[in-house]
Amino acid sequence: MNSPSSQSIATWPVVPDLTDEQWQRVAPLLPEALSDRPRRGRPPIDIRLVLNSVMWVLHTRAPWSAMPEHCAPYQTAHRYYLRWKRSGVLSAIMLALFKTDDAVATRATRRAARARGSSSQSRR
Repeated sequence: MNSPSSQSIATWPVVPDLTDEQWQRVAPLLPEALSDRPRRGRPPIDIRLVLNSVMWVLHTRAPWSAMPEHCAPYQTAHRYYLRWKRSGVLSAIMLALFKTDDAVATRATRRAARARGSSSQSRR
């Protein structure tokens, strides 16, 4: 059985990063990109890199841990994904970029991938 985590990363599709024009449209929607105050705790991370990483997972439907090396750490990307999804920011981003938020409707988790795999096997 080929699970997403057992496949080589080279076989995953290439997902282009956000263009400068797309980033200009979505940056005002991200509370992290608007904050100018100094942060305490974890070191700051490039929010554009995090958003590109989240978009990669949503596009490929791959497990978070399968993200390529050029992406943000998968734990960080997943944490932001959950935060943005709960607050509605992710839906606003999808609407701004694609005029639909269909990608947000499905959960981007391993459990969801397994459920899709088992339901597709039962249809055969």
